[in-house]
Amino acid sequence: GVIYQSMTYDQQQAYVVGSGDETQIKNAAIQVASQNKAGGASIAINSDDIIIGTWHPSQSPDHLTPTLSQPDAVRVTARRDTLANGALSTFFAKVFGTQTLTVRARAAAALTGQSTSDPGELELPVGISRYFFDTKSCGDRIAFSPTNSPESCAGWTSWDYNSNDEILRKILAENAKYLSPETFAYGTDFNFIGGKLSTQSFNALLSLFQRKGYDIKANGDPILDANGVPVQDATGSGLEVTLCQGATENDCSVPCDATHTTRLYYPDGKARNKHEWPTTVVVYENDNGSADCTNPNQDKPIVGFARIMMDNVCGSPDKIIKAIVECNYVPPTDERGGGGPFGLKGPIPGLVE
Repeated sequence: GVIYQSMTYDQQQAYVVGSGDETQIKNAAIQVASQNKAGGASIAINSDDIIIGTWHPSQSPDHLTPTLSQPDAVRVTARRDTLANGALSTFFAKVFGTQTLTVRARAAAALTGQSTSDPGELELPVGISRYFFDTKSCGDRIAFSPTNSPESCAGWTSWDYNSNDEILRKILAENAKYLSPETFAYGTDFNFIGGKLSTQSFNALLSLFQRKGYDIKANGDPILDANGVPVQDATGSGLEVTLCQGATENDCSVPCDATHTTRLYYPDGKARNKHEWPTTVVVYENDNGSADCTNPNQDKPIVGFARIMMDNVCGSPDKIIKAIVECNYVPPTDERGGGGPFGLKGPIPGLVE
């Protein structure tokens, strides 16, 4: 996971293990193995007994597919035989004429779904139903508002506080008293509420989107400053794409042209440009383990985490929020795996075989 942590999302999607990284991965496996013994002897691992690939729990007969393209797993075979470490000398087996025994064992570690988040790490009080991931795939679009629209399969959450519009507004305003708690997949329940936010709360959401996100070019690339950092407001750079009110409520934020002259603004009066915000949200299911897309209006168990790219936010009266669900992302923070397979992977590997 360490290799991925220094990469952007796009870099991770295009990553292919080079010779340097392959050596680093294999040396790490060899070092760990050398700390173990079999039959009183330290174990040396052959390079050919280390397989790098991707882990697929539902795949059979073998869960590991060898590949150097976006790998997330390593399998190691430890042996005492003629190929490595020598066969084991026997004691009681000599009675049956056997002088030596050969033994082999294999284990695999993989990056699995993120299972924890630190206090304050979650910034957007939204959850996605597990049902979305049962029926959709990476890159699909989801609507967070209104939560009863055909595109929606989500709900607003007030973390573990009471669910009401006032609390949600305080969370969206980043009130220090209402930060997200430490959260565990299969160990935390959050309160949820469906429907549309009030105009005040929606404006707080729009301001949060403004603060946390960054302006992008027409091709979708972030607009960067001299230090290579994405720019929150690129107005005047000549690279920004100004936004106007769309022709329909289903596409509210569109580039301004001769036919769309109603300029869009943030609540603080600043003109809006094409803008996006990548962030992490929780994934929930029903108490009985089922999942659906009905409006959530009660507490729900959290089963994992997902990464979304929010890129289309419409103001009143439409109050529409849309995002793209992104997969196969390893965050820069040191989170553990073991959560559900919802596209966001913990960078600390876990034993899976």
